[in-house]
Amino acid sequence: MTVLPVSRPARAIHLLGAALFVCLICLPLFDAVFHVAPEVNVMEAGPGPSPFEGHGPAGVLRAFNILRGGYLEKAFGFRKLLVKYENYLNYCLLGSSTADLSVVAGPGGWLFLARENPELNTVEDYRGTRLFTPQELAAWTAEFAARRDWLAARGIPYLVVLAPNKQTIYPEKLPARYNQVGPATRTDQLLAALTGAGVAVLDLRPLLLDLKKTAQAYYRTDSHWTPVGARAAAGDILAALARQLPGLDTTLPADLETVAAPGVGGDLAAMLGLGDCFDEDKFILVPKGGFQAVRGDASGLAGPRDVNPADVFERPGSGLPRAVIFRDSFGQDLLPFLSEHFSRVVYQWPFPSTAQAPRRFDRELILAEKPDVVVDEIVERYFTVPLAATR
Repeated sequence: MTVLPVSRPARAIHLLGAALFVCLICLPLFDAVFHVAPEVNVMEAGPGPSPFEGHGPAGVLRAFNILRGGYLEKAFGFRKLLVKYENYLNYCLLGSSTADLSVVAGPGGWLFLARENPELNTVEDYRGTRLFTPQELAAWTAEFAARRDWLAARGIPYLVVLAPNKQTIYPEKLPARYNQVGPATRTDQLLAALTGAGVAVLDLRPLLLDLKKTAQAYYRTDSHWTPVGARAAAGDILAALARQLPGLDTTLPADLETVAAPGVGGDLAAMLGLGDCFDEDKFILVPKGGFQAVRGDASGLAGPRDVNPADVFERPGSGLPRAVIFRDSFGQDLLPFLSEHFSRVVYQWPFPSTAQAPRRFDRELILAEKPDVVVDEIVERYFTVPLAATR
């Protein structure tokens, strides 16, 4: 077989291609040493502790376990820039996203949290493709009933509040292929079970579905409700609490100013690193006379694995009731509206429920605070985590 000679231009092209390939695969290492990659705002969990800090056999084992856990996947140079470019190609140029990714994009630039972790897919939960087994449903019902009974033994009313997922309120903004396939969801199952067990539970879905007819209840590029949605939710929560605490003032401030929050973008756009492609103005609502509740000392009130420090708001000398509220990120915009109605309210943000354990219910805090009421505010995606039937 005759081998044709390679021309000099062809040889040069081959060498150039090989050199370019070597340069590209060495870029992450180059950035690890010289830190030349540009700053890119991609909201994601960090890589965790460095694997290169231990010494001896124990240090080698530690490094092996950290590397096996995916450290390099999150720590290599130029990662965030490449993530941003890949997302720009998929979401902005090709209009392509699926529910197997962390964020799914609908028409009009609406973004939805889809897959938060391998077990939690909110789009599939909305579609009703996965329902509770009788054992899972019984486990959750027993958990909430036990909390109610423990509080009732101490004369403390208890309210569970469901904060809906965004796609539950704006399903028409999802891609059309994500239709509901059944008449019920896990949320429907658990709400019915809790109601049947006599647990006081407030379903905010009807309120927010009605609100969206006249106002934007959720942000377009964020997974959370707007302050307008939060204010309406606070009104419903106070009305439900008034049924357990007769005389509780449920009046919300009406003379509100809209204050822009510049530089604060949607969390879903930030997860993609595409705040410039999916931009949206966020805002807060403030009474013209200001809020009356003031921050109190929250030192030592958070648990060791809580997501954020605890918050305390007080209205000294008001004679209003006291409360303990367990909340998540949806509780953030509730704080200013609810705090006006209590002489002292403690907000705790525990780590969310998992299949292994429900969200922590801090009985020691309740005993120390001696509240007149306890509230469990839970976003729908954690409300419907299948809890192991036996613990």
